[in-house]
Amino acid sequence: MSIGGAIVEWLRGILFDNVGLKLASFVLALLLYAHVVTEQPKQEVLRVTVACSGLADSLAILGKPPTDIDVTFRGKWKDLIRLRLSNSLLPIDFASVGPGPFRHEITAEEISERALPPELAKVLEITEVAEPRVLILDVEPKAERRIVVLARVVGEPALGWRLDGAPVVEPESVLVSGPRSVVLTLDTLRTLPVDITDERERIQRQVSLDPGNATVVPEPRQILVTLRFVRAATDSTAARP
Repeated sequence: MSIGGAIVEWLRGILFDNVGLKLASFVLALLLYAHVVTEQPKQEVLRVTVACSGLADSLAILGKPPTDIDVTFRGKWKDLIRLRLSNSLLPIDFASVGPGPFRHEITAEEISERALPPELAKVLEITEVAEPRVLILDVEPKAERRIVVLARVVGEPALGWRLDGAPVVEPESVLVSGPRSVVLTLDTLRTLPVDITDERERIQRQVSLDPGNATVVPEPRQILVTLRFVRAATDSTAARP
């Protein structure tokens, strides 16, 4: 057998002899490597969701509370992976809150006790709680009022077409609830933009209302907007008697 043939046979033996044993050894090596790596200490910033609950139906929060905070955890990588998959939720209880200023400091101890699974709270250390560490909100009596709806239109119709009158919205008004000081100052509520770029004849869009920075809840939240288009008069047509 030539040297080249011997090398080919040697390589074939390495690759294909005892394939099952070699695959099992490779998998075991990967598992051992993963175990060693995930046992190493690590520090990581993870996001914890903040949920306000228990507020009386007669009250409303003025402003938008934070929906999450960044928290720095230290521990074994495998435990940090488990925490990342657990969707941590920190509930803020408003059950005993009345009208007026509200202040609540978020501490590492509170996050560990209320937001982490018990088995992870024992093995993970919280080294830092990012801003906002303190919730400062105002609570007001809730008010309700019917508000007129207007459609927000953007873009230009197809060449030679124009809007035929104002957009038609259904319903024409919605019931809005929220902090009294906000609800009483609202006159209108607009929809999210309706794009009419290159449109012609007639279109209908189901769009959501856009309260902007106002902390109000409209009902219903979806509005049907109808827009009609007609052909734009040319200069020659407009000049005819």
